[in-house]
Formats: sequence, C-alpha cells, structure tokens
Amino acid sequence: MHTIRRRDFLKFSVSAAALSAAGCATTRPSRGRVVVIGGGFGGATAAKYIRLWDPNIEVLLVEREAGFVSCPISNLVLAGFSGMSDISRGYGALRSYGVQLVQGEAVAVDAVKRTVRLSRGGELSYDRLVVSPGVDFNFVEIEGFEAAMKSGRVLHAWKAGPQTAALRRQLEQMPNGGVYALSIPLAPYRCPPGPYERASVIAAYLKQAKPRSKVLVLDANPDVTSKAGLFKAAWKDLYTGILSARATSPCRRAWSPPITAGATSTGAPWNRRR
Repeated sequence: MHTIRRRDFLKFSVSAAALSAAGCATTRPSRGRVVVIGGGFGGATAAKYIRLWDPNIEVLLVEREAGFVSCPISNLVLAGFSGMSDISRGYGALRSYGVQLVQGEAVAVDAVKRTVRLSRGGELSYDRLVVSPGVDFNFVEIEGFEAAMKSGRVLHAWKAGPQTAALRRQLEQMPNGGVYALSIPLAPYRCPPGPYERASVIAAYLKQAKPRSKVLVLDANPDVTSKAGLFKAAWKDLYTGILSARATSPCRRAWSPPITAGATSTGAPWNRRR
C-alpha cells in the first residue's frame, strides 16, 4: 500500500485561481484543496492537523451529522455514569482552524476527475482526498435482527446517538429481575474490548439499581477476544451471579419481544470491516 508522508502531502500545489465547488468557494490563494469525508475521530483530526501543518491548504470536511457523539465512551451513558451531553460535541471549534464544514452525505467519488458527489446534489473538487466514514453494520448475519431493531425493542446502540439514549431508557424501565442480553460476533470486528466493556458497565449499573437482574453475554468466540484475564477476573470478583458469559454461542436469530417480557438486548452484527 502506498503511503504519503507529511512532507510529501504538503508539497502539492495548484494555481492560485479561485477554487469553488457546491457553494464552497474561496478567492484566497491556496496550495490546494483537501476534502475530508467523515467527521469522526479520524476525519476531524485529519482536517484540524492539515490546517495546522499548512494554513494555505483549503480543507473541507463533509459530515452528514450536525454534531459528533462519541461511541467509545457511550457505554458510560448506558450505565448511567454519564449523560448524552458529556459525549456530544459540535463541529464549530474546527472553524477556528479554518476548516470549512459541509453538512451532507458523500455518495460517490470520481478519482479521475477528483470530485466528490453529494447526496443533495453538487460536487466538491479536491487535490487530495481523506476518506474516513467510519464503520458499517452487517445486519444479515442474525436472522430477524433488522426487523427487531426497527421495532425499537432490540437496539445495537453501536452508533452513538438516539439508540444510546433509547437503550438507556430500556435499561431504566427493565424490571428488577429482567435480563439484558448482548451478542458478540465472531472476530475480527472493530474495537474488540467494546462489547465486554459494555457488559461490565451495565452489570455495574444493575448490581446497584436492579440486583436481581442479569447480563447474558452470547459470545460467538471461543474466549474473550481482548484483555481476557482482566475482564474475567472482574466478572468473577464483582459480578458473580449477575453476569453470565457463554463462549462459542453465536446469536442466530432475533425477534421483538413483547413489552411485558422484562428483557432488553443489544445485537452485535456490528462494526465489521467491509
């Protein structure tokens, strides 16, 4: 794979003619334009530091959401240790670095013409392109999962935002004695410790607020895929009788349980690289 070093990246230049695309125009002399697709950790960081390295480079960040919600620490919201406001940030601070924000969705890239097409219409021209859209979800591995999720009863909540808040409400409404089930796909998947962290913090919440409730981990893998010793020691010391982890137990089918079932779940056909 060909990689571009920082000094090589900063060497490129274009004429000082004005560059314009999809309503984003500038008459300021520029050494080139970089379009960044995706405003997550990777895209936002790239946009910021390209501007810091060379303020003469025009940087456009394309992001479909109005703000950023952190997924890695959203587990704390599920357990009640943090709120949505604690993990949410706007993109306004990037403007202070000179990053131009384009709220929209990139749907196609023409590498020959060096353009990015937006779902709302219009194109952005670029000299260099950073593609950092994040992960996608594979809903077909678990039969019935997508329909169960659309019902609002089975939520994966691995895209931090509305589902995070909804799953937190489900956990709060779950009766003392209910069961929270979490399925973990066969590795490789993005962020190996993520589901084990989620199981742990939710067990901590249930231990305090609903001590007769249980966490059931259905793991498709033969063992914990990350930091196994630490997780299993913590589960034994802190959550015996609350958290039960079953290895080599892939979830095959999901359905929407009735409201009176007293159970909630999060599927995990999630975060696979495509």
